Amino acid sequence: MISDVGALVAQSADHAVSDGRVEAIKKTIQQGDIKKASEDFEAYFLAFMMKVMRETVPKSTLTQNRMGETFQSFYDEAIGKESAKVGGIGLAQYIESKLREEEVILSQEEKVA
Repeated sequence: MISDVGALVAQSADHAVSDGRVEAIKKTIQQGDIKKASEDFEAYFLAFMMKVMRETVPKSTLTQNRMGETFQSFYDEAIGKESAKVGGIGLAQYIESKLREEEVILSQEEKVA
C-alpha cells in the first residue's frame, strides 16, 4: 500500500511540479516519516483541489496572464501547506493511521515468516 500512494498521486496530477512532489513524498515515506509524508500528501491534495476549483470560475483581470497564473499556483500551494499543518480536512491523519496499521501488519508477518 505504501507504494500505492505515489501511484494515486501520479494518476491525478497534471501540473509541472507534481512529479517532484510525488517523489519527495515517496522519499519521506521511505525514510520512515509517515506523519510528514501524510501531511505533504494532504497539502498536495488540497492545493490540487484549489487549482481545479479555481478553473470553474471566470478569471479576473489580475490572473489572465502567465504571471497571474504563477501567483495563483504558488498561492494554492501555500494554502494547501498551511491547511494541512493545522489539520486540514483530516486526510493526513487518516492516511497516517492506515499506513501505521499496515506497518504493524507487515512487522507481524515478518515475525511469523
